[in-house]
Amino acid sequence: MQITGNHQMARIVRHNDESVREGYIRNGGKEVKLFTSALKAFQCNNRIVMAQRKHLDDFLRGRIIGRLECGRTQLEVSEELGIAQSVISRLWQRSQDDDNVSR
Repeated sequence: MQITGNHQMARIVRHNDESVREGYIRNGGKEVKLFTSALKAFQCNNRIVMAQRKHLDDFLRGRIIGRLECGRTQLEVSEELGIAQSVISRLWQRSQDDDNVSR
């Protein structure tokens, strides 16, 4: 992702996928570590331009659905995995629709 705000360019370069409690941005040549609340604030206060779209693999889709089935909210899963809440919502809805069809 590339982030623009106040005419500065930065991009989220990586995040800790295990718990996603921290993320890193690169602003110029400097990499800066941000924790969840700061990363969320950074994302909310800056315009985000998606560099590319990626399809979720089966393993990641399973992790998402599993977390939702265990009672986590879509927002919690979104923040934990660094995936847009709208993507989580669409995946969950599709999963529910598929379950209803197979019954």
